[in-house]
Amino acid sequence: MAYTVLARRYRSGTFDEVIGQNHIAQTLKKAISSGRIAHAYLFCGTRGTGKTSTARILAKALNCLAGVDGPVTEPCGKCSSCLGVARGDDIDVIEIDAASNTGVDNIRELIENSQYRPARSRFKVYIIDEVHMLSKNAFNALLKILEEPPSHVKFILATTEPEKVLATILSRCQRYDFRNIPTREIAAHLAGICKQEQIEADEDALFLVAKAGAGSMRDSLSLLDRLLSLGEKHLTADMIENLLGLPKSQLLFDLSAAIGQGDVNGTLTRTDAMIQSGLSVDAFLASFIDHLRNLLVLCACGIESNLVEVPGLSLTELAGQAKLFDAVTLAQDIAILEELRRQVRQSNAGRALLDATLVRLALAEQFSSVADLMARVNGSPATAVQKKKFEPVNQAAAPAVRNFKPETEAVGLSVAVKSDSSRGVTVPTPAAPMDLDLGDDDDALPSVGKVWDEGPTRSLAAIMAESKQKAQATAPIMPPTPSNLEPMDPTNLPATYQAMLRLIAKHGPSLEGLLSQGQFLGVVEGRAVIRYGKSQEHAVRILEKHSKKDLIISTLSEVLNQKVGLKFEVDEAQEVAPAVVAEVVSKPGAARVAATAPEAPAAPLIRLTPELRAELELDPLIRSLIDLGGSIVKVE
Repeated sequence: MAYTVLARRYRSGTFDEVIGQNHIAQTLKKAISSGRIAHAYLFCGTRGTGKTSTARILAKALNCLAGVDGPVTEPCGKCSSCLGVARGDDIDVIEIDAASNTGVDNIRELIENSQYRPARSRFKVYIIDEVHMLSKNAFNALLKILEEPPSHVKFILATTEPEKVLATILSRCQRYDFRNIPTREIAAHLAGICKQEQIEADEDALFLVAKAGAGSMRDSLSLLDRLLSLGEKHLTADMIENLLGLPKSQLLFDLSAAIGQGDVNGTLTRTDAMIQSGLSVDAFLASFIDHLRNLLVLCACGIESNLVEVPGLSLTELAGQAKLFDAVTLAQDIAILEELRRQVRQSNAGRALLDATLVRLALAEQFSSVADLMARVNGSPATAVQKKKFEPVNQAAAPAVRNFKPETEAVGLSVAVKSDSSRGVTVPTPAAPMDLDLGDDDDALPSVGKVWDEGPTRSLAAIMAESKQKAQATAPIMPPTPSNLEPMDPTNLPATYQAMLRLIAKHGPSLEGLLSQGQFLGVVEGRAVIRYGKSQEHAVRILEKHSKKDLIISTLSEVLNQKVGLKFEVDEAQEVAPAVVAEVVSKPGAARVAATAPEAPAAPLIRLTPELRAELELDPLIRSLIDLGGSIVKVE
């Protein structure tokens, strides 16, 4: 006897057996029980979600001989009508493949046959699969019979591409959209099938099979059938990964850990091990993108989220690894890798692009944004450039970026362009800022065919020094930005740090949480020093990134009312208790800051400036009090 595959042998036979489409099954059952059965249905959804199975169940429910008075909600599955529909040879249930019957002549024949009453059943049911394949003329021929069919005719249309079905057809049908079946529901169904087949299977193994099915029950059953054909009596996760060509979860975990730590050697070594094991670049990227997506969800939603499904790894380990990244970095990495997948399919240098992109992700901390580079070119702070939303740079003043094209994108190279605030351009950061302002001339070198006008040739250093002096002489002096915060006492370390944390909290709780883990040691030689323990080194790597570090510097400068730098220290010898202020001694001659215990948070000190006074006078209540003879004073 011929072997029957699992997808056919375990096809749903009743509405209650349909997996993952309970909303549709219950609606159809209630329509049958209330006698509100439509003349035409349209089932839409991706492959393997149960469209044809539900259509057959509906046909059996309409014609089941167990129902003497009419259709039933639970077909018996034993009468000749139910058995004929299940086999596909019932004379009154006609299944048509629209892919091979696309012409108007086929529809004309259908219309002629529909005029005759069913041979033995209540209804003549037409199931038209992949109905979007019909030609336009065939659709138009179907319109009239579909809108007003004979009382004994029911139409059930199924399609995976409803957007290709004419609107006139859609308006004549009751539409039901089949969703992708959740992975856990597929895994539970596979476990029941393995039990009936007397096969032992680990939970992680079935979860991998269900995940590979991508929401399709038929695809998952086909994969399981392929695994059972090996004759194994016990399915494990390692076996599934080897047979399906999937990378091991632990290898992906180790790779992302190497990228988070900036370990280029470890990143390339682990990638090569997976590629050499027979994994294609496309399959590797798909699995790694899914792993980064899990880290992104944990980073944004926390370990309590039920959106993460990873066999073979604990959520605690993943949550710990997610701390090496921030949500913005992970979102950018996923976009870069997805763009790489598209480029690899069209390139003969796929491996080189893969290695270059992964190295770029590992060295992300050594890249700076275009805002910083433009600020160095213009000689202005990076924050000012950001407020201008990347206004065009004077080309004469910046010959190094003259040929820069913002619309280009490159993956795996040193330049990656993104738009607005969610996207940025990254290029390798030079060891030291370079002053590229060469004055009003296009450059300081003579034109082609000319010689120097000033006797002997000058060195490039002399040219740069002269241009820098000229730029400093003509640079406008920007007035200091007025601050409404009263300057803090630099020696009052707890109050200073608490005031900074309150201002930082306005930009999000994550940055405040990272800062609160360190010790504020004071200002030494013009730089604020914050110390962390060895186990908090990941926080230092995150805070060292340009945008976060610039924000902390500007906030400290605002609190202290003076320009300060910033330095992070990592204590290799011992752990550092958060929010404790220690004693710092700089080089000989530097001031000693006495260690003090943390104080309770103090309210920020407000300076009663003329601008604040004018703003307060706009309040109607305060205005009325001033009219009665009151005045605005500051109370300590």
